[in-house]
Amino acid sequence: MKLTPAKLRYLLTIAALEKTGDGIRCIDIAVQLGVSRASACRMLSAFAGEGILSQEPDRTVRLTEAGRRMAQGYEDRFGQLYPFFHETLELSPYDARECAMALCASLSQGSMTALCESLDMKAGLPGC
Repeated sequence: MKLTPAKLRYLLTIAALEKTGDGIRCIDIAVQLGVSRASACRMLSAFAGEGILSQEPDRTVRLTEAGRRMAQGYEDRFGQLYPFFHETLELSPYDARECAMALCASLSQGSMTALCESLDMKAGLPGC
């Protein structure tokens, strides 16, 4: 499943919050992303409908196994692209994050692999 850059931001934020071990609430995600609680709740409902996360009885959410695998794949892609934009191209952290998110969300796995291989050769970066 391909995600839009907006959905990818939510997914990576949920994955990061889940690593803290605390229950994740809609308001936690809204605050982290700087969006309204209503917007965050709509996205969480959409993710639940797609099987990416489950809503617990205590009104917290957690990634499903499929959601965790998806998040890990995107985290790996993002982790390879962000340093290129930030360190190699010297973009600001915000701009580097936005560029990496846009590419992660829009490239197929094959295109991503080709891009990473090209970056490896030109910039000496580790492969994606």
